[in-house]
Amino acid sequence: MRLFKALKVRKYFLVAVLSILVIGLFLPLVQTGFDYNNILAWYLALVERPYNTVLYISFSILFGMLVSLQLYNKEICKTCNVKMENKKGTSVGAAGSILGFAIGVCPACIGLIGLFVPLTISITLTNYSWMFLMVAIIILLFAIYKMGGFKYE
Repeated sequence: MRLFKALKVRKYFLVAVLSILVIGLFLPLVQTGFDYNNILAWYLALVERPYNTVLYISFSILFGMLVSLQLYNKEICKTCNVKMENKKGTSVGAAGSILGFAIGVCPACIGLIGLFVPLTISITLTNYSWMFLMVAIIILLFAIYKMGGFKYE
């Protein structure tokens, strides 16, 4: 599969690992404003809801794989004549990354959606954050599929 072919290349593997770490570790720090109590609450939300932990780790891994595959496809497009469908897949991958990130990946909040709705709605939606996380994972999987990540070469 193209996804594993990309991850076998050292620089793309390192990009995937770096992306996973940024989403998995640095994103909570940014979302909590580097405040100790907020960071503690963020991680306690992961511990209290183990299904959110699995979904968040899955999202982080898929996000890293998508970024790596996207850069790999971009490099392939530069070095050889590739069909237009692969070039279109790269833009779909970028859209998938942005949508997956914007939908909300925080297990205790709704992410960017919370900025656009009233506080009461945002608090209500927090109970259903796992659904938003599932939608984000589905979008990332679709983006990897459209970029040819599951095709055998």
